[in-house]
Amino acid sequence: MVGAKIGWKLVQAAFTIVLGLAASKAVGAAWKLGRGGEPPKDGDGGYAEVVIWAAASGAAAAVAKLFAERQAAAYYLKSTGHPPPGWTQDATARLVRGTDTGLVKKV
Repeated sequence: MVGAKIGWKLVQAAFTIVLGLAASKAVGAAWKLGRGGEPPKDGDGGYAEVVIWAAASGAAAAVAKLFAERQAAAYYLKSTGHPPPGWTQDATARLVRGTDTGLVKKV
């Protein structure tokens, strides 16, 4: 079980890093196309510009993390034949994150 958890964490980290970098590049390119200049760095620029950049970057990071997590889980299932730790397969063969937080002792 420990090996499965380590393997899952490695797969998840690899997918998250790759898709996070891709999302960052995409948001930067979209900013350059839309605004015609470099994104604000180190708080340079007006408040509105910095807030818009922060919101766009945060939204892209959240979507990338969610997508990476789901793709990593699908890859793990396909590679090992069983869902990753903390995930289950529902009746439609979709992967869903388990609701067991481990905080309640099962009897």
